[in-house]
Amino acid sequence: MAKIKPLKECPLFKIFSDKDIAVISQIVSEKKIPAGTPLYIEGMIGETLFIIKKGSVQTSRNIPGIGETPLAAIQSGEYFGEMALLAEGPREVSARTVEETEFLTIDREDFQEFLKTDALIALRLVQALALNLSEKTRVGLDQVDEFLAWKAGQEKA
Repeated sequence: MAKIKPLKECPLFKIFSDKDIAVISQIVSEKKIPAGTPLYIEGMIGETLFIIKKGSVQTSRNIPGIGETPLAAIQSGEYFGEMALLAEGPREVSARTVEETEFLTIDREDFQEFLKTDALIALRLVQALALNLSEKTRVGLDQVDEFLAWKAGQEKA
């Protein structure tokens, strides 16, 4: 039961029935991690999707000539690291807990097995991941546009 409520409240799982969420919860692990703990470092191979049950996480990226730069504060009810379920590859950012944080996690290996055992629900989860990644890309592109417009204004001044 401790996994069901936070999954139902997470935007990623809003399209799933209670029955589907109960099935998904079988591949979900619970973790509590102290404040200031790195979850992963930019360039590491991603293996886990994180859902914040309680607490917060800060992501950052090492920008040449600038150094470690904060990117996003991720709060309770939100999720991150979803690319790790879809494709094996290096993390694009680093992530660290801001305070003691409770997570629900799904590891790629468990998800790959889930694809074999509950293919229909897993496929719907892949669709949800793709839709959410698409939305995050749109938002990111809007931010790039705003930055480029700002920079163009700075260069004219």
